[in-house]
Amino acid sequence: MLRRLLERFSNWYWNNVEKRCREDPVCQLLRREVTVVGKEFESMAYDRLLDPAETLSFSRIVDGIELTFSAEAYHVKDNGDICFCVDASAKSNRTGWQPSYQFFKRRNGTVYY
Repeated sequence: MLRRLLERFSNWYWNNVEKRCREDPVCQLLRREVTVVGKEFESMAYDRLLDPAETLSFSRIVDGIELTFSAEAYHVKDNGDICFCVDASAKSNRTGWQPSYQFFKRRNGTVYY
């Protein structure tokens, strides 16, 4: 009973967050820009992606809004593939939702999702 109630609440909550994000221009900007920045990281050299998050993370002003991108290789698989994530945020984001862009990069430079 409680589990079912929690599932219904969770679904309701995320549906509302998604709806608010579709209507919020800052959310739309974050979603668009995290994809742009994610593609930029995809094109970086394998070794560069292993740098510390403090080195890779940065801020950028887009359409007059300061966006912050936190980027890091959060795991290296046994075969050497890098698991990489870019999170985007903005102080003016009313919904609190922060989109992410994730990909995997092989030592040979190819990328997969």
